[in-house]
Amino acid sequence: MRIDALGLIRYGHFTDARLALPCPAQGADLHVVFGPNEAGKSTLFSAWLDFLFGFPAQTQYGFLHDYRALRIEAEITTATGPLHLARIKGRSNTLLDAQHDQPLPEATLSAALGGLDRASITTMFSLDDDTLEQGGESILSSEGELGQLLFSASAGLSDLSDALRSLQEDADQWFRAGARKLTLNEHKTRLRELDGARRAADVKASDWRKLCEAQAEAEARYMTARTHSAATRRRLGEIARDLDALRDLARLERREAVLDTLPPVEEFPASWLTDMPTWQREEAELDALGPVAETRRAALAQALDALGEDAKAEALSDRIDALERRFGAIAKDMEDLPKRQAAAADLDRQMTALLERLGRPDLTPEAARLPATLIAEFLALLEQDAVLRSKLELARSEHDRARDALPDGPARASLDEAALSRLGPLIKDLHRADLLRLDMNARAGLAQADNARRAAFAALAPWTGTPEALARLDLPSAAHLDALGHDLDSAAQRLRDVEADHLRLRGQLAQARAGLGAASELRAQDVADLRDDRDRAWAAHKSSLSASTAATFEQAMRADDRIRAQQIEAARQSERLTLIAQAQAALESTEAERVAAQAERTSQSAAVAALWAGIGVTPEGRSLADFVNWCARRDAAIAAANDHDRAAAELDAVQSRIGAAHAALAQTLGTLAALPRDPDFTTMLAEAEAQLEQAAALRLRAEREREAVVRETTLKAAQDARAQWQERWATVCAQCWIGTPAPEPEAMRAILDLVATLTERASRAAEFAQRIDSIERDIAAFTSELRGIARALDMPELGGPEQLWPQLRVHLQAALERKTERKRLRKAKAEAIDDCALIAARREALVARIAPVQARFGLRPLDALAQRLAAIAQAREVAQDCASLRDELAQKLDCADLAPERARLATLDIAALQIEQDALEARLTHEENAQQDAYVALAAAQKARDGVSQDAAAARLEAERQTLIMQIAEETRRFIARRAGIIAVEHALRRYRDTHRSSMMARASEAFAMLTGGRYSGLVTQAGGRDDVLMAQLANGATKAVATLSKGTRFQLYLALRAAGYHEFAASRATVPFIADDIFETFDDTRALAAFRLLGQMAQHGQVIYLTHHAHLCEIARAACPEVQIHDLQAE
Repeated sequence: MRIDALGLIRYGHFTDARLALPCPAQGADLHVVFGPNEAGKSTLFSAWLDFLFGFPAQTQYGFLHDYRALRIEAEITTATGPLHLARIKGRSNTLLDAQHDQPLPEATLSAALGGLDRASITTMFSLDDDTLEQGGESILSSEGELGQLLFSASAGLSDLSDALRSLQEDADQWFRAGARKLTLNEHKTRLRELDGARRAADVKASDWRKLCEAQAEAEARYMTARTHSAATRRRLGEIARDLDALRDLARLERREAVLDTLPPVEEFPASWLTDMPTWQREEAELDALGPVAETRRAALAQALDALGEDAKAEALSDRIDALERRFGAIAKDMEDLPKRQAAAADLDRQMTALLERLGRPDLTPEAARLPATLIAEFLALLEQDAVLRSKLELARSEHDRARDALPDGPARASLDEAALSRLGPLIKDLHRADLLRLDMNARAGLAQADNARRAAFAALAPWTGTPEALARLDLPSAAHLDALGHDLDSAAQRLRDVEADHLRLRGQLAQARAGLGAASELRAQDVADLRDDRDRAWAAHKSSLSASTAATFEQAMRADDRIRAQQIEAARQSERLTLIAQAQAALESTEAERVAAQAERTSQSAAVAALWAGIGVTPEGRSLADFVNWCARRDAAIAAANDHDRAAAELDAVQSRIGAAHAALAQTLGTLAALPRDPDFTTMLAEAEAQLEQAAALRLRAEREREAVVRETTLKAAQDARAQWQERWATVCAQCWIGTPAPEPEAMRAILDLVATLTERASRAAEFAQRIDSIERDIAAFTSELRGIARALDMPELGGPEQLWPQLRVHLQAALERKTERKRLRKAKAEAIDDCALIAARREALVARIAPVQARFGLRPLDALAQRLAAIAQAREVAQDCASLRDELAQKLDCADLAPERARLATLDIAALQIEQDALEARLTHEENAQQDAYVALAAAQKARDGVSQDAAAARLEAERQTLIMQIAEETRRFIARRAGIIAVEHALRRYRDTHRSSMMARASEAFAMLTGGRYSGLVTQAGGRDDVLMAQLANGATKAVATLSKGTRFQLYLALRAAGYHEFAASRATVPFIADDIFETFDDTRALAAFRLLGQMAQHGQVIYLTHHAHLCEIARAACPEVQIHDLQAE
């Protein structure tokens, strides 16, 4: 099967999308589908699976279109021919004929898939990054076991070794030879415990009474020990309370003594105490700041009076910065002035030289300038000169070429254009139809169809007959054959089951009869007598407790035990007889079922024989499967016969078209040339092509003659344009000092360059002259301004700016500094006056704030006031502590009036209390240990009594024992079934390895060497354990276990094994498209090239599709497989 086109009509984000995957005529059927991320590459693979097997109940690709509108179409090619199908979302009839939207049976696709289901397609014919990584991990977990690797590579299963290992571990946890901590051992241990508990479940009456008395005695000892320890613990609590109260009382007395030394508690504002440190700091600060501020004010006034004043200089001092900047610019201009004058003289010399080069020293630079319009016209004419020269040379060259191309000899006769106009399209149609190739292909197709028909009818042996007779055969439907096959299988299975049951029941019956022995008969009176003897012996022994009574009681007990054993054996004998009767009845029923199953099997075999007889073939040695295969070959033979008829019809149609073309050629050529007698189609076609070639030659001669006339006209036009340019050139030159005769264009270019240079030099000379004049004026103005300032300051006016300005700068700078200092002193004096006033205001405010405190306590200094306030605050705090301690002590002693308790505590001796406390703690430890021992004894007595059953405990223990035995039996059956399954899988893997190791190993070895770029030469096997181990062989011949390969190399090995498995599958069955989703994303270019070559080899046997979003992989695919087809999803 292959995909010719996949249409995502309404699926995912696709609407009416179609991806065509045409089959190549020859070579590899490899396709690379390229598209960016989220372009829908993975959606294509999901759509392919949904098309093959139907939409799931919940699909993630219905987010754009309604579920009921989802539709996928595909054009596929199967072994039976092309199909155009569609798949829609629904519960039934979802597979449609795409052209007519008629439902089709699912067998249409399932037959082409050869029984492969969705999981098989996903695991065997697809690869993505996750499965590639899982395959690499499976190589690591299988430890190179050859059978597992070959099978998992062919089936696409990457977790086979994990599944086998999990099953083995589960079985080993239940039982493994030589192990101890197993589930079976735990069951056996529990069974022994139940047996012991069941035997101990019954007890004598005297023993029960003793157990009860022991429990009561232990309980009394425990209650006495608990009472003593409680009394000791209460006395210890009282001592601890008194000792704690004595410590609190001592602390209270100390605080009361401190309170007696402090002044009485008075009430005053709390802010006085908190503000007092601030007042003290502020008073000290004002005492320090006042004299300093006054001293600073007097000093500033004295400094201001001592500073002199120059009114004229200070008035002009503000201009010092501006004059300084102007002096810098003037000084630089005075330095540059000689350089500029020298540069101006140099420009005059350059302009004189340029005029001499122009040959006109008599002109001034201004006179030698040309107007801009005239220069522009000169330049335009120079450009036209180059164009006209080129056109003239080209016209002469084309004229000479056209004259040389004229053919020699006279002109031929005129053409029959009407006949030629009919002949030309006719020849094109015949070439397009390619009737000769169609005839050859039709003949080859007829021969091939004839061979196929003969082979198909030969495969129907021993049946013989004509295609018509074969088509007339009335054969049963496929459903009828399926039902008959199912009935045959069911009858055979029923017969096998019944025979197995019959054999099993016979064995069970024989075993039961063999275990049946003779049982002694017991009478009820004998049993009762023995029980009475036992009771009398026990009563006698209980009263005397002598050796003789003990021996008598022992004999009675032994006789009772024997009677019990005989009773149990009799019950078991009765159970065996019941089982024998049941087994005999089941054996008789099974015998009847076996006879019925044999009759049903005979009836089904007769039905199969009737089918063979219906087509005229003897049924001996032929099965229903053979008949089904014959029916398939019959369908193939009918299809081959139909193909033969179609091939014959195609050949007749081609022959008819050739005849019509022969007649049309004969009719058209009759007016153009003389034809031979009865020409064949090939001769007439060659003559018609010759006539067309001759007509084309004549048309070419006429065309060249017309071309020569055109070229001569073009040459004359170019010559006239050149003459007009010469005339205009002379006129323009005469309009300026250049005059006549006009210079050549190249000379004119040199003249224009010199004129441009001269114009530029003249402009620069004018700029220099203007700048020199400006500098001289600026120097004169600055000098005049400086002399004016010197006169105003009564200073001499000698020298230029470089002498005057330094003297003026010093004088003005000094005046500016005095002015600045005077301003600073005045500001500082004002600030000092403000500081003195502020200090005085703060002192007045401080006196007002402390006046109420001084009036309350009659004290003036702040330090005395602070000490008085602190003492009162401390007295208040101590009084609060005393009250708190009294409340706390009363609460601990649990009394309303503390005075009596204080008197009682005063009489206590702390040392005596501590001695008593130590003694009681030692006694409490001893009493608690005694209480704990008594509790342990009580718990043991209770457990001993509770362990004795007084009800149906023995029956419950027996039921639990029987349940455990049944659980062990069931788990044993599961263990045996699991071990048998593991052995069967391992045996199947060995058979698969032995069957496929030769071909698959060779292919996998070759692919692995190619993928690794020669670093590994191939794969070899090595004996190890129960199976051969796969080894990688390095290029130098050394081998390496596959489990030790790097992660990337394991990926390459898994890809090689998958490719070998694909080849193995393709060798025996029809393939389905193999789809790989961007598995080379982590490969470098070299590895990707080798991997694409491997895909190209796979594509020789079936269609291979690679999905990617990496553009560079497309070029690598072309390099690896030139016939690859690249499909861009954005362009589709």
